[in-house]
Formats: sequence, C-alpha cells, structure tokens
Amino acid sequence: MNVKTAELKNNLSRYLRRVRAGKTLTVFDRDTAIAVLSPVPACPDIAPPLDRAWQRERLAAIARAQKHGVKIDIPLHRPIGPAFPDIKPILAPDGRTDINTIDLVRGGRDW
Repeated sequence: MNVKTAELKNNLSRYLRRVRAGKTLTVFDRDTAIAVLSPVPACPDIAPPLDRAWQRERLAAIARAQKHGVKIDIPLHRPIGPAFPDIKPILAPDGRTDINTIDLVRGGRDW
C-alpha cells in the first residue's frame, strides 16, 4: 500500500493500525518512495523495548565502569531467561561446599 506523507501525517493512527494488522506501507514524498513501514517481527529473545528499570541499571553499570576506566557493552534490552544458568555446587564427600573443603582437598598445601 502506498501513502503520501501528508496523508500519513493526517491519518497516522489509522495507518499504524493497518501496519499492526500486518500490512506494509510505502511512504512517498513528491512521488518518490522514501520509507517503508512494516510490522516488527516477534522476537522472543528480547524483552519489550521500554523496560525503564533495565535502562536505569544498564546506565548505572556503564557509569560505574567508566569511573574505573573500563569500557563495557551491555545490551539495550533485558535478556529473557535467567542471567546465569542454574549451577549446582559440587559437594565434597563429607557434604561441605565451603573454603575449608578446598583446603582439605589441597591437603593443606599453600599454592
């Protein structure tokens, strides 16, 4: 479907409903195609774009890193699913998982 910029501007809500319904629009300015409006494909790997809490956390983490001279890259969107996989600690034969177990395994050696 083709639409001129003036028509799009005057009836934007109507055209956005059509795009939301799956239609693709080609926008014309003085008989020249300048843009294509199409539905965004569903992407299960990212959260909705307006996750304000994630944006605050992201910007705070970047600022902390920059303060220490470190450049980090954090995704714009919050990843879906757990941040870390469920890692179960390996139990020692006596059932302990603490630092004392490591000392026992090393046999008291100071590495």
